[in-house]
Amino acid sequence: MRIAAPVVGMAVIWVLLWGNLSFANVLSGLAVGLLVAALSRLPHVGAGARVRIGGCLRLLGWFVLDMARSGTRVGWQALRPGPPPVNAVIAVALRTQSDLTMVFTALALSALPGSLVVEVRRSRQTLYVHVLGVDEQGGLDKARQDALDLEKRVIRAIGTADDRREVL
Repeated sequence: MRIAAPVVGMAVIWVLLWGNLSFANVLSGLAVGLLVAALSRLPHVGAGARVRIGGCLRLLGWFVLDMARSGTRVGWQALRPGPPPVNAVIAVALRTQSDLTMVFTALALSALPGSLVVEVRRSRQTLYVHVLGVDEQGGLDKARQDALDLEKRVIRAIGTADDRREVL
């Protein structure tokens, strides 16, 4: 059943909002979840996606490493003497067709210090990313390649079979 997970998720949020785990809260949460699912047209974003534990652990490890590197780089750019760092907005054409993978990639990029997804063009599978400190030679290409590498790690973690064939 396609709506089971969203309905259960909404019921869990309902119970958490009430702050009391009771039969009545669970039942009313399920009722509210079913009502919301029936009245709205929720897209099925996880079609074909498969969670791979090893890929998720590697993604988490790389993400923590990227957070440390980019946080250090942004901190240095803020404290170093001289002119302010050069900023740019770059277009990153993703290889995925999956909305779920695109969203995860955009969220992960925005969570990293020094980068922020400012626009998503779903029709072109393109993210527009504001990056900080691209003044060194090849900085734009490196930022774009870093985003594509992140997309590849997301696909290894939760990608569809089509995305895995396309990228890996």
